Amino acid sequence: MEPEIPALSPVHLRGHSRRMESAPTDLLALSREIKGIAETGLRYGDNDFDRERYKRLHQIASELMVSHLPDFRWPVELGYPTPKLDARAAVIDDGRILLVREATNGLWTLPGGWTDAGHTPAENAVREVKEESGYEVEATKLIAVWDKTRHDHPPEPEYAYKMIFACRLLGGEPQTDHEILELGWFAPDDLPEMCPHRASPDYVHLAFRHHADPSLPTEFD
Repeated sequence: MEPEIPALSPVHLRGHSRRMESAPTDLLALSREIKGIAETGLRYGDNDFDRERYKRLHQIASELMVSHLPDFRWPVELGYPTPKLDARAAVIDDGRILLVREATNGLWTLPGGWTDAGHTPAENAVREVKEESGYEVEATKLIAVWDKTRHDHPPEPEYAYKMIFACRLLGGEPQTDHEILELGWFAPDDLPEMCPHRASPDYVHLAFRHHADPSLPTEFD
């Protein structure tokens, strides 16, 4: 019997993001597809011999990436593979938008992150604002739902959808957590350097357009 496949936690997997940019997009897509086939087989297969083959297939999905990321391993996820969901909050007040600077790379982004089970996407966005900035907000509108691969982000291991929520400031006091170096309010023509993996300046400009005209429809791919 082969040993269980070593798996990276989501935190470790995110550490590959900047190095992943050097990997060809088609190779990453192929690796993801093989990983998905393997995990579906591991979840639903009932033949021990086939399960061993699916374990090996999962290993091959990681091995495809070793020329670009020598220590890369896909985590083993339960069941049929589905996209991860990243919920971001666009909090605009007095003509400025709230941004936070992340400790991981020193770049700025909209508050937000991976959604947690047991909470709606909007609840996750509101919670992230509180945790990362100290402010209390309420979600008022879904601005966009996007496939991340179609919006000029650098390649990353996870296949993800982005959800951008317009949020109204209710109160609170500014404070940061261990993931955030600082926070600030910025005018649309005076944005800091933003993290290309999290949210581009286009996200900010779209949020200002929806803030100016709440009747605009939600954007989606």
